[in-house]
Amino acid sequence: MASLPPSLRDTLAYFAKYNYPLTAEELWFWQHGTTFSKLEIRNFLGKLGQLEIRNWQLRRQREQFSKKKWLIARQVRESLKRFPSIAAVYVTGALAMNNCPENDDIDIMIITSPNTLWPTRFFVNLLLNSLRRHPGDATAPDKICPNLWLDSNHLQITPHDIYRAHEILQAKILWDRAHIHSQFLLANSWVKKFLPVAYSQSLGQLEIRSIRSINPILYILNILFFLPQYLYMLPKMTSERVSLHSAFFHPQK
Repeated sequence: MASLPPSLRDTLAYFAKYNYPLTAEELWFWQHGTTFSKLEIRNFLGKLGQLEIRNWQLRRQREQFSKKKWLIARQVRESLKRFPSIAAVYVTGALAMNNCPENDDIDIMIITSPNTLWPTRFFVNLLLNSLRRHPGDATAPDKICPNLWLDSNHLQITPHDIYRAHEILQAKILWDRAHIHSQFLLANSWVKKFLPVAYSQSLGQLEIRSIRSINPILYILNILFFLPQYLYMLPKMTSERVSLHSAFFHPQK
């Protein structure tokens, strides 16, 4: 790998942590901090001979495990469509890359309309009670883990680092009622510093919409639902980060 530029070596090393070997096309897409063309990537690899071939069997095996989890995620999506306050639902984490171990849970991100995050979370947790991962579960195979919640007026994810840049651009849309994906990417345009090709390719020709409505009644209702949930979680919180407009549970596994 010594003949590869540092950014490409860094990209391969990042995915190697997750036992996820890359194709040449994927290396071009996910390259860290550079914008080498596909031809340049092929030339670099031509001098090298070939990409690392270890873990390809594991990647294929995890793709098979992921198929069942996608079926579950899509079934849950249909249940979540009952909530008019949900603007979009994403699959995140390992499943977004079809890289789930057999005993993995199913991470999802839910974006709500303005000032409805905490009422929505309360009722979603009730609806999914038997299907979701609960605090204290050591493992939860095939259980839904809604571990990231965002208000559609507060879409930026922090801190700004390579891990979260990947999580943002790897996220797969399950359902986008409000056509909010473009807003989500624009709010997190900082990721292009880390993943310039992946960001530009993901943004593409997406429709740009603005969501800025503020309803004072919903604002008060959101506070009323936030306070008891926050007080319930507070004694058990470790690395979680919550506010009126966002909730990050298990922000980095």
